[in-house]
Amino acid sequence: AERLEARRRAAPPQPEPEGMDRVLRRCEAVELADVEGRKVPVGKGEAAAEGASVVAAVKKTPGYDLVRVGNFGERDDGSPPDIAFFHNRPTLSQIYDEATHRRQELVKQSCGALRDVCDRVFGFDAAKVTLFYERGAASRFVRQKLLFNLAPVEQHKAAKGLADVRADPFVYCYFYGLCVHKLAHFFDVVHGTRHDFFMSEYRAHHALNWVQLLLRRGFEPAAVEREYRHLLWAVVD
Repeated sequence: AERLEARRRAAPPQPEPEGMDRVLRRCEAVELADVEGRKVPVGKGEAAAEGASVVAAVKKTPGYDLVRVGNFGERDDGSPPDIAFFHNRPTLSQIYDEATHRRQELVKQSCGALRDVCDRVFGFDAAKVTLFYERGAASRFVRQKLLFNLAPVEQHKAAKGLADVRADPFVYCYFYGLCVHKLAHFFDVVHGTRHDFFMSEYRAHHALNWVQLLLRRGFEPAAVEREYRHLLWAVVD
């Protein structure tokens, strides 16, 4: 924890220049245009002059057809948001329909849970994890980068009728399982005995931090393990 804080102090996150991130995250700066029968987000008014057009990827592989929305964070203290978020391109309009989907709220809440798990349990900077949203896509470890899908978190939030995903231990268990699985890939990118060994090492080495986090958030560790054992002891995607 001390080394992590020292690294952050040496290279703190900096506010990005006003530009694409600011425009893409402002719902009032985006309108939906009808392009070949599909609603496509485009800039309007001053935003259009700032170049707020959306460039779509061509590749259609699940989890790859994504558009960067911007950096998000759960803090309201004026600190720069530092966790990147991408959204599935064909459903990109949903990120701007906050009244219906409340997806930006989901991302901000998830950033808080992710920071808890990464920082407090594994001592891994949450800013090095990228969040994205696409139903049916797996979270990934690609080119030494961690990409976690928020679609399962949203589905669980809707099923439980939660106002805040952090009120239920699911999101913490989900990120814990993803961290155990994906961080182990730094040592062996192929699933197998060696990868399983490093997953077990991560669980054993960080078990106390994990229990302390659950207690700090008001959850009973034994009850959490009974309910979400599949996220804690299996390969989570």
